[in-house]
Order: sequence, then structure tokens, then C-alpha cells
Amino acid sequence: MTATEIEEIRNELRECFSEEGMHRFMPDSPPKIEEKSIHIHHEENTQYQFNCSNLKIAIAGCDRRLGVTTTAMNLVCWINAHGGTACYVEANPNNHLAHIIHLFDPEKVRNAYVLDGNDFYMTKELNQDYFRILCGSAMPYELARFYKAIERCDSMFIQPLGLFVPDDIKPYLIENISSDILFCENSHEFLNSENNSLVYQELLKNIYLLNLFCHNQYRFAIALYD
Repeated sequence: MTATEIEEIRNELRECFSEEGMHRFMPDSPPKIEEKSIHIHHEENTQYQFNCSNLKIAIAGCDRRLGVTTTAMNLVCWINAHGGTACYVEANPNNHLAHIIHLFDPEKVRNAYVLDGNDFYMTKELNQDYFRILCGSAMPYELARFYKAIERCDSMFIQPLGLFVPDDIKPYLIENISSDILFCENSHEFLNSENNSLVYQELLKNIYLLNLFCHNQYRFAIALYD
């Protein structure tokens, strides 16, 4: 509405609700939008050599609905897309994978459900021989739970992972949660092999160095706990 007088306002309302609608403020032709060529370098085709096998990575969250399932699946997809071999093993009671299987009806090959070339398994228990990643986020109540979870894991090696943390909050987490924390950007596609590429490289490098320190060799399996 642009009119200021009562009668003019009424006229504009009648025109708006007419079958033709109001046309007086519509441009004769749509505005021209300048197309810009954007060149983005993706590393999704880069292949790496993985010098370890039978490596188990347990990914847990300090709370529910943080994006832990998506993060674990993205890590599996990233490893498989970059020269490694990984599978996803779900061992929590939330049954996220069961809902995904019901929705997408993937092919079943022996005990694995195959989605976009990635193997997914369900199990009730895993052995304790794995590297631990603990995920948290930056809402006030999540920060408290993240901090308490880090304290409970003080006697073991864990890799803290901050999910969807705003840039201005990251220094606070580094100072109060852990100086070794890594941060993942938003990802809403559970079969995404491109997001957080640099984070996954750093994460796997840290695990590989710890693997050398412990004189062990493992095969990749991404285990999810909530």
C-alpha cells in the first residue's frame, strides 16, 4: 500500500483483490541479473594413500540431535571418495539407520545396506578397541554438556569436534572446552563427500599419528554412539 488517504487506500485494496490484481507497480520487464562466473576448486577427486587398516573410529555426541549421525556418515563418504575404504556401523538405540533404510530402501549385500557405494551396518555392540571423537555444539545448554562430557573422558584420548559453531564462539570453545578441538561446518546431506574436507584430513592425520604411537594397525569402521 502506498496511499495515505482513506479513499485512495480503499481503491488500492479493491484493485489488489480484483481478478487482475494490481499492476501499477509492476515493472514492464524483469530486471536483468548479471551472471557471474564463479570458479570453485573442489578436491573431491583427490585420491590419497591410506597406510593403515582395520581402524575403528567411534563418534559420539554430548547430546542428541547435534548432527552426529550426519557427521559420521559424511566421514565415511569422504574416506571412500578419496582412496580409502570405510563403512558405517550404527550401535546406538536411536535407530537412525533403520529409518534411513526404510525411506531409501537400499540394496542389501550380505549384512550391509549399500547407499551410493557406501556400506552401512547395524550392530548392538562393538569391542572397545577404537579411537574416540566427541561432538558438541555451541548453544548455552550444549556448552555445559560438552564441557561435562570432556571432563568425564579426561582419563582417555578423545578428539573434540565442534559442530555448527559460529566463528565468534570458537575462541571460547578453544579456551574452555579444548585447545585441540576441530570445527565442522554445516552439513545437511548425510551422503556428502565434499563438506569439511580439510577437517577430515586433519582428523585422520591425528588418528594416524596416534596409531603409529600405539604401534597398532586397524581397518576403517565408523561407529556411531549417541
